[in-house]
Amino acid sequence: MRLFVGTAIAAADTSAIELAVASQLANAHWKPLERTYWHVTALFLGERSENLVEPIAGTVARIASFTPPMVLEHGRLVTMPKQDPTMLWVRFQPHIALTALHLALAEATGTEPSIYRPYWPHITLARARAGKVETLDGPVIIPSLRLDHLSLFRSTPSPQGAVHEPLATWAFSGTDPIDPVVAA
Repeated sequence: MRLFVGTAIAAADTSAIELAVASQLANAHWKPLERTYWHVTALFLGERSENLVEPIAGTVARIASFTPPMVLEHGRLVTMPKQDPTMLWVRFQPHIALTALHLALAEATGTEPSIYRPYWPHITLARARAGKVETLDGPVIIPSLRLDHLSLFRSTPSPQGAVHEPLATWAFSGTDPIDPVVAA
């Protein structure tokens, strides 16, 4: 199963982003992601055996228990990668605590960390359909975004795009799961 660790976006923030990007998402060049799946990724784990879900969840819970909440700033609407873009993002300024979290999760799970430095926190809003997409380095659409929890997600491909299902969620600086691990 394909797994990643991240933070789901609160409904109020999702609504604010949605209002700010409605005209961009209406563009036929973009295939928008389901808004309920918007998230900030802390670490992509990739394909993992189902019997590793519980140990990985324990690792994520432990790391969440000593991670303080953080606030990402200056969420700009951008296309990525810069050359020949294929994704529409809300990209935030790099954050030292999120980079530290990314590296701690990678080390604890035996996962290669991102090769990109700085680690750019972002929310993927849409993927490009066939054809060339114009490069966009737009305005700040969300001044700040508070991250106060961490979730272990399963990502399942579907004809409409990936479906992201949270398996468990832990508050930063807490130890008890908000939702239990679901092993299916």
